[in-house]
Amino acid sequence: MTGSTFTPLPLELWGLIVGHLSNADIKSLRLTCTQVNNAVPLRIDRVFLSANPLNIEVFRNIASHEKFRYSVTEVIWDEARLPRGPQRTNQTAQGHELLSDDDEPNNTREWAKVYSEYFRENLMSQHQHDEESRCPKWFKDACEENLRILRSRKGADVDRPGHIVCREQILAQPPLGECWKHYQHLLRQQNDVLTGDSDYEAFLFGVKQFTVLKRVTITPVAHGYLFDPLYPTPMIRAFPKGFNYPIPCGWLFRRAISTPATSYPWNYYPELRERYRGFRNAIRVLANEPNSVSELVITSNFVPTGINCTIFDEPCEEYDNFAKVLQNPGFRRLDISLLVGGEDESDLELCWRSFLNGRLRCALSGAIEIEEFRLYTTFDEDIHARELYPVIPLNGIVPVEKWSNLRHFALSGFVISQDDLVSFLSTLPTSIKSIELSMLEYLFDTDLYTLLEEIRRMVSEKTLWRDSNAASRPTITIGTSDSYGEPENYGRARWIEKEVHDFLYGDGENPIEESFPLQFLDGTGMLKDAFDTSYQRPNVKWDDLVSLNIYKESFDPFKY
Repeated sequence: MTGSTFTPLPLELWGLIVGHLSNADIKSLRLTCTQVNNAVPLRIDRVFLSANPLNIEVFRNIASHEKFRYSVTEVIWDEARLPRGPQRTNQTAQGHELLSDDDEPNNTREWAKVYSEYFRENLMSQHQHDEESRCPKWFKDACEENLRILRSRKGADVDRPGHIVCREQILAQPPLGECWKHYQHLLRQQNDVLTGDSDYEAFLFGVKQFTVLKRVTITPVAHGYLFDPLYPTPMIRAFPKGFNYPIPCGWLFRRAISTPATSYPWNYYPELRERYRGFRNAIRVLANEPNSVSELVITSNFVPTGINCTIFDEPCEEYDNFAKVLQNPGFRRLDISLLVGGEDESDLELCWRSFLNGRLRCALSGAIEIEEFRLYTTFDEDIHARELYPVIPLNGIVPVEKWSNLRHFALSGFVISQDDLVSFLSTLPTSIKSIELSMLEYLFDTDLYTLLEEIRRMVSEKTLWRDSNAASRPTITIGTSDSYGEPENYGRARWIEKEVHDFLYGDGENPIEESFPLQFLDGTGMLKDAFDTSYQRPNVKWDDLVSLNIYKESFDPFKY
């Protein structure tokens, strides 16, 4: 048998080929033969960090490597922690922030010290072992919920490659008793990291070693959904095939649809500050150590959580560090999600005070070279609470007069008045190229339809962007949520850009339904998923999606 002859390809052609491959595919390709291994270098441009020793070990190994460390441009810090107990839903009047009953032995909040007898009994029953599954009831319930969410997310979709991979994982799931045993091992590892500083020390080391580090991303949703993580960290890639476990979400997070997570006063609850461990450690290092980081991305992919907005209420170390990071020379991008929410008027007053006192604006004023700014917030969607929302002038938060280089501006999940928003848009610098407005709540009998009508009027009358010619006017992208508050749909939204451009600057019609001002006209816009780049489909009726071979004509909602 004669061996096959390998014809070498020019390095430029190899570069074009591997540019379309994932790192996993590149690794597989390199294993085919020596020639390919020599021609195709590993591409390591991002590294992961979390409260897991494997992630820390891989991070340090790359930071110590005399070749790979020079190509790392991004550090992604996974803030999610594996829960040690049931994740609360409607079992208490307060505390919908994904805490387990034994998670905080030094809990300082008064309500946590006086759980009702019913709640205590409920927690005890959740920790009882299910004899058949050989794991606690809460663990079994979480794993079953994962499978329900997978079925719901797939819905009527035809099988795509990702669905086939997911089905293989489902069929390979070990018994829950084995999953629980491995999960306990992961919990012990996590606890070892949380009781020390190995993650902080690794990040400090990496910032010194990664000479071209450009971006630090901090996320609470790295685990995404079962078998479909947002970021495939070394920890997640090392899971046994079919491993089912409670999917964690970091920071403070609501589980009950009707009740928001509460933005507790930042300075008063140290155990809640600790839930922002990655954020606090990252900005401490970036504020006090020499570094080349020019982009800070702190987002949750439209999951209703974020950095507690009360960090801007009173002086604190984290605020000072955050402000210093923005002042670093060459700082050009900030994406930040802020948690805004509460169960009563006093909670909301604290949130709005954090925006109105000028401290957020003062911090942002230090980023004089910024080119991209994205602000995401959460808020209580209860219609009866809207009267509690004051108008927060955008110019009172965003110092656009100091941002002469700003090219992209995004605002999401904010409560606005139409007049204030339009006034703010008129103050954006001439450098602005794109604007993204999504999931906004409108006050004073205005809505998305009337907003676009007003912008178009001002553009036609040359009272908005009058100094820009037609070619340099900014594009405007509009997004509306398609999640309906359901966890399985977080990150899904309808997006529209071309039709908005045609309406504002041309002869197109308003793409928003006048009688249903949060809906796009049928056939306009695209549905996308922030957790799944393959999930894209036009905003059309069911029958049209069937015709496009996106939906099946019929499906069983109880099967994947």
